[in-house]
Amino acid sequence: MNAPSNWHPQQQYPGWHPQQPPRKKRTGLVVGIVIAVLVLGVGGYFGVLYLNYSSGEDPGAGPGGQPVAQCDISSGLRQEAKVSSFRLAGEPPRARGMKHSNCFWEQTKGKDGKDTRKLQIHVYDFRGVNRLPERDVEQAKGSYRGAARDPIALDRPLAGADEATLLDPSSLQTSQTEANLVARKGAVYYLIKYWGHDKGFFGDTAFPAQTAQSVVIKVAEELLAR
Repeated sequence: MNAPSNWHPQQQYPGWHPQQPPRKKRTGLVVGIVIAVLVLGVGGYFGVLYLNYSSGEDPGAGPGGQPVAQCDISSGLRQEAKVSSFRLAGEPPRARGMKHSNCFWEQTKGKDGKDTRKLQIHVYDFRGVNRLPERDVEQAKGSYRGAARDPIALDRPLAGADEATLLDPSSLQTSQTEANLVARKGAVYYLIKYWGHDKGFFGDTAFPAQTAQSVVIKVAEELLAR
């Protein structure tokens, strides 16, 4: 049977539609784009954190001044505490009376690392305040006990001290670590503070309290040995 002369192969009959080829699924492409965006975003975020960490200025300032004898510590302890710059904040008066030395040890910029550390030493010397030496000792005892509030017992007796204790820093609501210690030897008592934080990718964090306590104990023992 011959087809009509006016019929073409492309001609469609009513109600008939040619079969469309199935659409290709693009799920893999979409997933790949999402993963690439996430990788770039995470990489960029960590890149910014690394730049902030590596390019940030080291804490501290210049090398400081010459340490006074009553606040000086050994070079090994300076290295352990990450402080090598000395500053005398308060010099004892020359007149008769209690002699108070207020000393700061902090970091030398570019020498002691990126982690912030500070050491403060108060020396209260009552020797010669009264005519009787025993009165000097009594005054030192009273001042020591006034400072030794919220005590934390030491694991061992502090070498060279008549009395000594750590102080409880739990009331501090900060991201830093702090250790405080008071010690008395005769008519002289010491208040020693050490604090700071570690610098990290995600921000500043506290360092172990045991490390800070070890530093203030060693500082006290070196001062008391004189």
